[in-house]
Amino acid sequence: MSWSVFLQSLGERQEHALTPHELEVILCLNEEPGQSKQQLLEAYQRRQGPIEEEAFTQRLRTIYRKFNVSGRGYKLPQLQRYLAQQYQQSGPGLSRFGLSRIHAAFPTDTFAAALERLLHNQEQAKDDDHKVDDPPVENHKEVAILQTFAPNLEYYRAHLSRCLQAGVRVRILLAWPYSLAAGLREQVLTRYAAEPLAEDFAIQGSVIANLETLEATIRASRNPANLEIRLYDTLPSLSLYRAGSTLLAAPFLHGALAIHTFQLELDLGASDALLTGTLLNDFERMWTVARPFLPAPDQNWRNELKILFTN
Repeated sequence: MSWSVFLQSLGERQEHALTPHELEVILCLNEEPGQSKQQLLEAYQRRQGPIEEEAFTQRLRTIYRKFNVSGRGYKLPQLQRYLAQQYQQSGPGLSRFGLSRIHAAFPTDTFAAALERLLHNQEQAKDDDHKVDDPPVENHKEVAILQTFAPNLEYYRAHLSRCLQAGVRVRILLAWPYSLAAGLREQVLTRYAAEPLAEDFAIQGSVIANLETLEATIRASRNPANLEIRLYDTLPSLSLYRAGSTLLAAPFLHGALAIHTFQLELDLGASDALLTGTLLNDFERMWTVARPFLPAPDQNWRNELKILFTN
């Protein structure tokens, strides 16, 4: 895990309750000790733009309080020492493979934050006025979702619409709801369910509900050409959510929806792509064998859906 990725993940932890503006300050801290407040302010101004010194100082004071930095003397070195210790304790481990965190279930807010970062970076890339010495903008400009069906797709509909409008490529890969694979997955879920499912639960209806959400997204978008949807007629091994350089992956287990099982949060900028590359290659392989489908507004796409794999 790089220093910047560490700071980003640390700053997003709920126990610190940092605001987006405070996180912006944290991301300007150097890994090496000795950075002065003036140097931190200058780094912030290069990265984020002008800010009054008093406003910047107030943010620092709040950060010190949230990280329990107190006592007399200079507080910035104390904060840097604390962060450096946390970074060292995180150890190399699997971080070189991009593993940032393991979540007990799908981290809704983490993926939303990754979408916001992607949108911010896309806007920054289009800003002709940014300075030449600004930090490089992340070059991962894609959203991708692989699921049998995505129970949380409606929650991210506004994010997806904004991504399409910003020119971000969005790829959605779902099960063909009339496939044998979808039927088998439904049987496994209902037979071994660790938690009760809704009485009317059915993968066929759940996929169609996802397509209705995407239909509404297309209808509301002024730039729907960036949205690509494909349906597969095979058995997937994992669910995958990607937003920019953040990847969330989880296995399909018996008796539990993928969003209710543990999630690997991965950084696509890792030095060793063994893990992330394998997962992305599996997505691309399924994308290749899947068939394009467009739930076009005001068209009878449900009939087309039924015959998608019959010829």
